[in-house]
Parts: sequence; structure tokens; C-alpha cells
Amino acid sequence: LKPPTTPAPGDGMCQRFAIPYGKYCYYVYSGEVGFSWPDSEHYCQAGRMELVSIHSRAEVEFLKSFNYSKNMNLWIGLTRDNNFGWAWTDETSVSFLNWAPNEPNSAFHPGNMAENCVEMYKDGRWNDNNCMEKKSFACRHPQKTPPNKTCVTNVTNPNCIAESQTWSKQ
Repeated sequence: LKPPTTPAPGDGMCQRFAIPYGKYCYYVYSGEVGFSWPDSEHYCQAGRMELVSIHSRAEVEFLKSFNYSKNMNLWIGLTRDNNFGWAWTDETSVSFLNWAPNEPNSAFHPGNMAENCVEMYKDGRWNDNNCMEKKSFACRHPQKTPPNKTCVTNVTNPNCIAESQTWSKQ
């Protein structure tokens, strides 16, 4: 099963269907059919996004506010690294953790390294789980910076030009 087509970019600072929050734009996939963690990551990357990295309680609360699938939790971009620790796929520091009680638990079962990916429960707590489980997921990308404009105003004809454009006489 292939991920759905990536939403087309919108006109604003975020891609179409993405919601701005802080410096980022967030997109939550909540269809009837879930995706594995690798397929979720692929979907995000195909849209020039990353699975979300979460660095504060406020971000957890923001993501909880999305009305994603009733039956599925949400894949996030936290995954086990080569040293049996945890790392964000966007390579930001792991400065905030929000594990559910007794999680992560795969580390306590020697030989069980199947739970290498992290999902967020509806209550915002995190759980390590098998990467092939089907879930909803959340992507994010940095908000685009609006182009700088130079405006020239005369009484009869106000004009603005984006930084990347050149003036032309008509």
C-alpha cells in the first residue's frame, strides 16, 4: 500500500492542509487506513517535511488538538538510534521526553528490539512500538519566510516589488 499523494503547496507560509504553530507548519494524516512508521516517514519526506520532533509540553498539547483517527495513535519522528538510545529523524536534540508510565519498555526485554519507533497516544504520552504497526502520523516543515518587498509610492501609482524581481518600465 503506497502513501496517499502529497498535498500541493498552498499560497501561505505553510503547505496546503498544514497548520502553522510556532516556527513550523504541521500536517496530520488521519485517514481510515494507517501507515507503518517507514511509510509515514516516506510520505513526509516526499512532501519535503519530516515526521514531527517534539520539544515541549505545548507542542504535545497542540498535536493533541488535531482530530486524528479514533482508532489509531500517531507516529512521531522519534526512533531508536545505533546506541540503543533515542533520536529524532530531523536530527534535533532529544531535550524533551513524554513517555507513558513503564515506557519505553522494549529495553527491558533483552533481545526484543522490535519496538524501535515511537507513537503518541491520544493523551499525548509516548510509547515505543513495532515500526510496522499501522498508525496515523504527523509531519512538519519550517514556515516559509515571506519575500522582502520594496515599495515605492507616488500619488498616482503605488508599487511593490519582491526582492527576487527586477523593475521594468511599461
